[in-house]
Amino acid sequence: MIPSPTLPWFELARFRRSRLTRAAIVAVTLVPLFYGAMYVWANLDPTGRLDHVRAAVVNQDKLVEVTGPDGTKQPVAVGRQLAGNLVSNDDDDNYDWVLTDAADAQRGLADGHYKAVLTIPENLSAAATSTNGDPAAAVQGKLDLQTDDAVNYINGTIAETILQAAKGALNAQVTETYLDNVYLGFSDIKSSLDEAARGSSDLADGSGKLSAGAGDLADGAGTLAQGAGTLADGAGTLADGNRRLADGAGDLDDGAKKLSGGLSQLQSRTSTLPRDTRRLADGSRQVADGTAQVDQLVQGFSQRILDTTGNADADIDRLAATLRTLADQCRAGEPAGLDCTAIEDAAGRAGDLKGFVSDVRGQASTAGQQTRRLADGARQVADGNAELARNVPALVDAIGQASRGADQLAAGTGQLRKGAADAAKGADRLSAGADELSGGATRLADGGTQLQDGADQLSAGALKLTNGLRDGSDKVPDYNASEREQLARTAATPIQDAADRVHPVKNYGEALAPYFVSLALWVGAMAIYLLLRPVSARAIASTTSSVRVALAGYAPGLVLSVVQVVLLLAVLQGLLGIDPANQLLLIGIALATGAVFTAINQMFVALFGGAGRFAALVFVSLQLTSAGGTYPIETAPPFFNVLHDLLPMTYAVHGLRAALAGGTDGVVRDFVVLGAFTALALAVTVIAARRRQTVTIARLHPTLVV
Repeated sequence: MIPSPTLPWFELARFRRSRLTRAAIVAVTLVPLFYGAMYVWANLDPTGRLDHVRAAVVNQDKLVEVTGPDGTKQPVAVGRQLAGNLVSNDDDDNYDWVLTDAADAQRGLADGHYKAVLTIPENLSAAATSTNGDPAAAVQGKLDLQTDDAVNYINGTIAETILQAAKGALNAQVTETYLDNVYLGFSDIKSSLDEAARGSSDLADGSGKLSAGAGDLADGAGTLAQGAGTLADGAGTLADGNRRLADGAGDLDDGAKKLSGGLSQLQSRTSTLPRDTRRLADGSRQVADGTAQVDQLVQGFSQRILDTTGNADADIDRLAATLRTLADQCRAGEPAGLDCTAIEDAAGRAGDLKGFVSDVRGQASTAGQQTRRLADGARQVADGNAELARNVPALVDAIGQASRGADQLAAGTGQLRKGAADAAKGADRLSAGADELSGGATRLADGGTQLQDGADQLSAGALKLTNGLRDGSDKVPDYNASEREQLARTAATPIQDAADRVHPVKNYGEALAPYFVSLALWVGAMAIYLLLRPVSARAIASTTSSVRVALAGYAPGLVLSVVQVVLLLAVLQGLLGIDPANQLLLIGIALATGAVFTAINQMFVALFGGAGRFAALVFVSLQLTSAGGTYPIETAPPFFNVLHDLLPMTYAVHGLRAALAGGTDGVVRDFVVLGAFTALALAVTVIAARRRQTVTIARLHPTLVV
């Protein structure tokens, strides 16, 4: 038979009896909204309230000083800068960092006052600046971050993320400083190379001047030095002597002619013969004097005459031939008392003169000896003529025989005169060549001066170039492959972190297991009193005390709760692989949690009846949102922070975390608080049992039956 469609309405109609029943319907409809809104509210923006989570910074870094490229000492305190940036950061997505010491930080981490501890080591600044020196000494700095998974697992992940951001900013800053020093070193190298370039430019200028001086030196290379001027003066003096020799030869020629005329007119002019012979002697003396002067001049400049007299060889040959002819004529004439050997010697000395002229290019000393011999010969001729003049009275008798020799002598003296004139012309050419040599020597000296100046500038420029290149070479590092790899690795990541989770857990599920276990045991306690009555009706009707009545209702629920704990822990460890750090603590805290939740649910149902189950739903929602099971409770609004320390699930979650992750700090407090809540719930149940033992109209005709 099909049920009448009005039956559901009959079930709902009994809730229209009073405002309380109508409120129960409204409350049931609001349970999902209450749970959903409460959870969303509790987890609305946990990362935006990270500034309510307190974390500790322990700065142990020591300040170091580094030498800059300019030689000045620069202080570096990377740790102080990092700590200052964290403490002064007021962003909502960062922790509330507190600067403290190591002891306070560890205490705070253990009791949950600090959710993270960042320790900055003492060598952080030294490590950050270690890339400025020896590559073998380059090290990476290491930051130490500690979180406690026994307090909150997600907090460790958040702290690592924050540390990564801080480390990235610090690495960027350290890298920027390092590159700044590198680029500054490049600037110094560029300055040194610029100085080297300027020195090289000076070197080029000096080389140009050296080239110009070398050209001038090449132009004057065919000439002599300052002695060439003196040679020119000596050559002029030689020409004057040769002209005087020619004049003497002319006088000799005149004397010879007069001798010839005197011999022809000897008888009529015997009185003039001494005068003529004296004139001959005087002319010979003049020739000797001129030759002596030539000898003195040549001796004075014999050391400075160079090989520039090759053109006088022909003139000397003609002069020698003339003297030999004169000697032959003298011997052929055989004048009485006249020594023709002097003329012959003079002819021979003329040959020596040729040798002198030939050797004047390289042997000036030989030329001096030859001119001295020529002077001696001329003096001998003069002495002979003087002797001739003294012997004229003896020669008168031989005048006739000497007439023919005198004619020949006159002819020879003419040739001698001509030869002397040619020799004077040759000396003039020698003087002109010496003048050219003097001019060339002057140009050569000027070129040498310019060459010296250019060489000085070249030396100075080369010195600048050497010093500049040496400085630049010293500032450019020469690393091998391993050193370059070490520096590159350290410069790329100068700061490392070492996140250290105290009491770590394996995964997120194990981290949230305390939260879910607490929730499961609460739901299990609620389910227990969906089946069991919180107090026995028979016990209420008897004369049993309310304490025994309450315990009689609690005992079967506690037994079922123990079974629930055993089954739950067996599945978690046997099937899901949850590995607790402290097995006994896990069993103890789980049993204590089940006991307190069972007592509280019994209390609610015993106190409020069916409405007590609704109160249990509300109560568990408050516990779940304020227990800090996921994010740190500091990330929740202040309302939940107040409830955090007032509700039992907070201590159940904390104790279960300690059992699963490790650590015993606060566990005794957890047992004490859970025991106190159990005792309090049982005390309230006792009061509720005593009330039920009193019969009232409301109990006989309840307004709301659930």
